[in-house]
Amino acid sequence: MDSKSNTATAVAAADDLMPGKIPFQEQKCFRMQRLCEYFKFFHMIAFLFLTYNAVLAIYRSRENPWDLAFLISCYAELILLFWCLKKFENLGADAPVEHRHWLKVVVWILTTLLTVTFAWRVSQIMPLCLKFVVWGMSGSVIASGFYAFFIFNGDVKGANDYYKLGDEKNVYDRLNPEEMV
Repeated sequence: MDSKSNTATAVAAADDLMPGKIPFQEQKCFRMQRLCEYFKFFHMIAFLFLTYNAVLAIYRSRENPWDLAFLISCYAELILLFWCLKKFENLGADAPVEHRHWLKVVVWILTTLLTVTFAWRVSQIMPLCLKFVVWGMSGSVIASGFYAFFIFNGDVKGANDYYKLGDEKNVYDRLNPEEMV
């Protein structure tokens, strides 16, 4: 019985080494990519839902110019922000640094504009003491976004100690058995 289990293990190990057989980690990665392909249409559904709600809100507020300006500006800012984020996400490793930097600047400006727009709208209905809280929170979000985008240049080696991009083969060699689970 012991020789049968050794034979089965040897056959399984030989199957893994056969040409054309994909290692387990690459199969797992391939399955995840295929799963992501199935759900790409969710982006379009979310965009259509956002557009539908924006059109309804614009239609309902067509008689109030301030509400109309708020809705149109928020929709335009969100669409531009999503477009810039998608463009930044699709940049390759060989993209010029200046192009990447300018896209980060545009993303930060758009998020700042969106934050200020929402803070202005919310602070209109708040009492004076809560207006300070709303604007203080908005200012802290804007300042921390600026810090994260442009000032912070920390060493990411410590953050990526267990998993380094492009080093998928050796990642499980460095982990303890408890960390693998």
